[in-house]
Amino acid sequence: MIAHANGIAKQGGAEAAKIGIGLGIFLMVIGAVLAYGITADIAGLNLDAIGMILMVAGVAVVVITIILMMMRRDRTARAAMDDTDVL
Repeated sequence: MIAHANGIAKQGGAEAAKIGIGLGIFLMVIGAVLAYGITADIAGLNLDAIGMILMVAGVAVVVITIILMMMRRDRTARAAMDDTDVL
C-alpha cells in the first residue's frame, strides 16, 4: 500500500470497495432475519420496521460503494491516458 502526502492509501480502493459491499450485504441479511425470520414480540420495538430499515441501508451502502468505485475507476483510467511518459 503506497501512501499519499495526505495519508490516504493510494491502492486501498479495492479493499475499501470489498468492505463496503460486504457491509451492505451484512446489513441486508441482518435486516431480512429481523423482518422475516424472528416472530418474537418485544415491547417498544417493531422488528419488522427495524429489519426493513437495515435492508434499505444495506442496499444504499452497496449502491454508493459501486458508484464510488466507478468514479475512482474512471479517474484512474483518465490519469493513465494522460500519462505522457509511457511509450
